[in-house]
Amino acid sequence: MNDEHKRICGAMNRQGKPCQVAPMKGRARCRLHGGKTPKGNHTGPMRHGLYSAALTEAEKAVWLDTPTGNVDDEIRMCKIWLARALALDSAINQDPHSSSNKSGLVLSEIRQSSSGDSKSTDVITRRPDTIARINMLLGRIAQLEKTRSDLIDSQAEHGDADGQPLPWVD
Repeated sequence: MNDEHKRICGAMNRQGKPCQVAPMKGRARCRLHGGKTPKGNHTGPMRHGLYSAALTEAEKAVWLDTPTGNVDDEIRMCKIWLARALALDSAINQDPHSSSNKSGLVLSEIRQSSSGDSKSTDVITRRPDTIARINMLLGRIAQLEKTRSDLIDSQAEHGDADGQPLPWVD
C-alpha cells in the first residue's frame, strides 16, 4: 500500500495536528483516541456510566424523560430548597439546647459496646449544617441568575435561527 492511501486515525493531538497512528481494525480511530471503546447496545446519552451507576432502577426508568435546559425551573427549585433550609434553621434555633427540640436531627452513628454482662447501644444524632446548605444554595441561585441573564442578553443580540424567541426565556 502506498503512503497516499494509508489510513490514519486523524484525531487532533495536543499539538493540534492529526494523529498519524493507524486506526484499530474495523474502527475509525486508534486505541488512544476512542478506537478501543466498545460498541454496546446502550440507549440514550449514557456514555460512561458515572451517573447511571448511582441511580436506582426507578430513576433509570425516568432518566431520559427528565426535562433539562430550563434555567428558570432550576432557579425555582433552588429557591424551594432555600426556603426549606431556612425553615429548618429557624426550627433548630428556636431553642437549640432543649432536649424536646428534635428539629432537624439525623442519625449520625450507632455505637454498641459491651462490658462484662451488660451491653449498651448509644444512638448519636446530629443537626445538619444548615448555614453551609443555605450559603451553597445562595451561591447556586446567583450562578443560575447570571446564566439566565447571559442567555437573555444572547437572545436579544442573536435570537434563534428562525428569529423566534428561544424556549428557555419566559
